[in-house]
Order: sequence, then structure tokens, then C-alpha cells
Amino acid sequence: MRVRLLTALACALLIAGAAAAQDAPQVPRVGNPHGDMDLDCRLCHDQDSWDVSSSGGFDHDATGFPLEGLHRFAQCRDCHREPVFGHVGTHCADCHDDIHRGRSGPDCAKCHTPAAWVDQPRMRQEHNATALPLVGAHERVDCDACHSGAATGDYVGTPTACYACHRENYEATDDPNHMTAGFATDCERCHGVFSSTWGSGDFIHMPVLTGAHARISCTECHSGGFAGTPQDCAACHQPDYDGTTNPQHAQAGFPTECALCHNTTAWVPGAYDHDATAFPLTGAHRTLDCLACHSQGFTGTPTDCFACHQADYDGTTDPDHAQSGFPTACAACHSTSAWEPASFDHDNTAFPLTGAHTTADCLSCHASGYTGTPTACVACHQADYDGTNDPNHAAANFPTSCQECHTTSAWEPANWDHDAQYFPIYTGRHRDEWNSCTECHVVATDYGAFECILCHAHDDPVDLAGKHRELGSRYSYVSAACYECHPTGRAED
Repeated sequence: MRVRLLTALACALLIAGAAAAQDAPQVPRVGNPHGDMDLDCRLCHDQDSWDVSSSGGFDHDATGFPLEGLHRFAQCRDCHREPVFGHVGTHCADCHDDIHRGRSGPDCAKCHTPAAWVDQPRMRQEHNATALPLVGAHERVDCDACHSGAATGDYVGTPTACYACHRENYEATDDPNHMTAGFATDCERCHGVFSSTWGSGDFIHMPVLTGAHARISCTECHSGGFAGTPQDCAACHQPDYDGTTNPQHAQAGFPTECALCHNTTAWVPGAYDHDATAFPLTGAHRTLDCLACHSQGFTGTPTDCFACHQADYDGTTDPDHAQSGFPTACAACHSTSAWEPASFDHDNTAFPLTGAHTTADCLSCHASGYTGTPTACVACHQADYDGTNDPNHAAANFPTSCQECHTTSAWEPANWDHDAQYFPIYTGRHRDEWNSCTECHVVATDYGAFECILCHAHDDPVDLAGKHRELGSRYSYVSAACYECHPTGRAED
């Protein structure tokens, strides 16, 4: 009985299952949609939804076309448009439409990379091989700004002249107004790609602008346009020339070559280089007003000192230049530092000043003027010569060559060397044995005559004759004989 029940239950279940199977939707069995690709489906598909897995286990590198850059994020069907993954071309144009229509060549990689469709560094590198390398501000400009055909992929034939892109800048510039001034459209003459803006033109002005010229507006010089502008200073500075009163340029007949005295820093002060003339300015001359010398104008001004210093010459009383007949060659005694004190170098004359002469007043010697002054000592020292009485120079008929006995340090004491030149009276036996010259020089008018006997009179002539008997007839009891045998004053001689 039990067996029958189980058998009946099994049959019922089979019948019920068969009925249920007939009622369920039928899934047709199909082949691999990817053709003969013998790969585990789970490498690409999610097991739950059959969608392509985001993790992607398929090694695309093994196909010979590694996925780089943005290719890694592309959907498979973006390139593999048919289910059967046959060979897909690896050239860019196989997937990307060529908007350039072949005018830029077949090698997309020259400008584009998988990392980004627009690769600015690479584009600049390629652009530098064209007639217009991208440097300065052009490095930062969007391609469309110059390539008006960029929307349609047309980058070929774009003009390289600046004006093609910068026409609006040219027409809008008003300082100076390019159109009114008739400026040429070759923008690069004034503007450079390294300027931060169009307005900061970097025109290289020839001649180069320096000083205040570098800061003024163009129209201050180019008031009548920019072509044919004169380059001589007076063309702009005539009012400065006419208005200058110290000195008065027009009245003085100054040349209009302003650069001789003025520089581009400022009109005042003038910077005339007087040192480049025949009369360089030194000493006090450097601080003088121009009119002090150029009272009659600035041309033909004499360069001799007297032309300006005659009043100084005439007014000098110590010594009186005019009365003394001084020459008017002022530089012989005066320097440019000051008229006084004079600095005449007497050492350059035939009579150098030494000793007491260096402190003597000029008139002490030049009492009769400064020309033809004798250089003999007695010309000034006659009174000293006449007044000396020990010995009396005049009575003794001394020569007037004072320097034989006297020096320039002082008239007294004399420094005549009696001992070395004639007879020792300051040394030896005769030292301190006399009081005055006349004790030996008994002839006042002739110091060449002298007496020994007068001092030695206490000696017995007979006794002396006996002491000299070996001399025989050569002995004589006279002074000259004494000196002949005893020139040093010693008896032993």
C-alpha cells in the first residue's frame, strides 16, 4: 500500500513539473555572439547583469594596441562596433573623423595624443616648425584666436602677418593714433611678442631715447606726424634756447647744437665741457658765472689772464705791478686758486731764494722795479759792506763778492775760513793770542799785507838768528819769511 502511494505521488509531481515547464518562457539557446572568441565570459561581463564589467579583466595589451590615456575609459563598442571582434584598424582615423579633411596630413599624433585630444605643448612644438613660432604671448593664445577656420578643422593657409590678427589693436590705439599718423601695419616694428600687452610697445627708437626723452609722449616730438621728424635738438628745444638768460643764448650768439652743453637728463643745468676748449677751467674759474669772463659774448673771448684780471693787476700795491712794470703774464706769479697770495717761484729765475732771502719782502731787493734787478749780492748789501768795521771792508778794500765770506742765512757772523784758507788763528799756537784783525793786518787798505814781527818783537833778533843759522843766507827777520817757513804757525815747521 505504501509503495503505491509513493509511486502515485511521484507521478503526480512529474506531471505537475512537466505542466509548469510548459507554462514558463522558453530561452532559446544561441551561439557565442563574439564568434570564435574562446574566452571566459567573466573576463568582460558581470555575472549578475551580463553588463560589461567596470573592472575589466581582459588584457587589451595582448592585442598589440595598449589602451593609453582616454582610450582606457572608452567603451568597447566605441571602437568595436560589430559583436564579432575582428581586426579593428589602429590608425587614429579608423575611429576619429578627420575634420581637417586630410589638409593637415595623416599623422594625427603630430598634434594629438591619447592623453588629451588637444596637447598644447606638442602643438607648440609642431608650430615652431612653421613660419610663425609660438613664443611670448603667442604661447598662451587659443588656436581659434588666429585660425579662423578651426571650427571646420582648417588650420592651413592662416596668414602670418601680425596685422591679420591685430587689426583691431592697430585701429584702436590712440597714443599715438596709428591710423591718423599713417603708421605702417608691420606691427613688429614697435610691438613684440614678449610684451605683456599690445599697449606696451617695445619700439626701438633710433637714435636710442635716453634720460627725459625716454619718458615723454611720442607726440611731444612727433607733433606733425611720425615721418620726417627732424632729429636736431633745436627743432623741439627752440623755446628753451630762446628763454635761457644765464647766459642769454640768442643774444650771445650761441650755436643751436644743444648737445654741446645740455644732456637728455634735463635742460638745466647745462653741462658744457669747458675743458675741451683752449682754456680748461681750474680752481676758482670752475665756480664763476659764465658772464664774468664772457661779458662781450661767447665767441672770440681772449684766453690770456690779463683780459679778465687787469683790475687785479692795476690794484695790487705790494708790489705795485703797474709802477714796477710787471709783465701781464699773470700765471707767472698767480694761480687759478686765488689772486692772493701770489705763488711766484723765484727758484726758476737766475737767483733762487735761500736762507733769509725766502722771508724778505719783494721790495727789499726789487726797490727799483722787477725787471733788470741785479743778482750780485752787493747790489742789496752795499750798506752792510760799508758798515762793517771788524774788519772795515771798504777801508781794507775787500772784494764785493760777499758770498766768499757770508751766507744767505745772515750777514753775521761771516763764515770765512781763515784757518783753512790762509793761516790758523782760531786753532794752534795763535788761538786766543789776538783781539782784532788789525793786530796782524797793519795796512788797513791791504789785508794781503800782514806782520809777524809786531807780535814777536820781544824775541831777540840775534837770538833768533842764532837759532836759524843752519839756514844761512836764507834766513831773514821779516814777517814774510816767518810765514814762508811757518805756514801753520808752529815753530817746529
